Amino acid sequence: MKDDDVLHADEATTAALAAAGVRSVRDVLARSECVRDLRDRSNHVLRAGADVYHVKLTKRAKVSREAVAIEFLQGIGVPTATLAFWGAARGVGALCGTRDLAPARPMDDLLREGALAPAAIDGAFKALAEAAAAMHEARVHHRDLYLNHVFVDPTGARPGVTIIDVERLQRHVGVLPRAIVKDLAAVEASIPEGTVDLTYRARLVVHYLRARRFPVRMLLGNLLRRVSKKVEEIRAHVPRTPVGAAARPSPVHARGMSRDRG
Repeated sequence: MKDDDVLHADEATTAALAAAGVRSVRDVLARSECVRDLRDRSNHVLRAGADVYHVKLTKRAKVSREAVAIEFLQGIGVPTATLAFWGAARGVGALCGTRDLAPARPMDDLLREGALAPAAIDGAFKALAEAAAAMHEARVHHRDLYLNHVFVDPTGARPGVTIIDVERLQRHVGVLPRAIVKDLAAVEASIPEGTVDLTYRARLVVHYLRARRFPVRMLLGNLLRRVSKKVEEIRAHVPRTPVGAAARPSPVHARGMSRDRG
């Protein structure tokens, strides 16, 4: 493995981390709080001075797929968490750290709490549809586009959405219809019950079609039917990525979660 235990970051971040005694991948893990530890990956929160970072470690990996996906998405204009640092160490794995997104929070929580006005909900769905369209135009799809992976600033200071947990981003070389339906259905399936009426759900698909410059009248009905069918399938099974509050790894992580954090 090249550059074993070297932490990569820009000069300002490198200096800030060094001031907190963090100079390597192992330092990140030693000085951060582990908030979820699974067989193949773990999540950590690193506090360095006034800065908070969310760290995902992929065990026994040489490269962080999360970091690669973040850079790709930023290159095509999809809003995602800011990649602060990345690196890998033999016998440990590969990690990436992203900057905290506060005051932005998961959209499903905000809907459940009634923290978003109708105009803000429609604006968030429009931004999300445009982000999904950009991914699909680039022939990739998220695969876990549940609303606990979509962050929104409830103060309105930062418009739009930020999409996290992009490690499973997948590139397609063939046709994309199933991937399109799955991403849109994941959004709808994760909307908390009783928080959003059918009008908003239909608008999500309309925004998506318009973002891709597809004929809305010609395709809307068919796409809505396919998405609804997929929603039923998702709800009939336990998704790989839990939907809603069940996806929160811990109260500590949930308070400042910003990354793929998943």
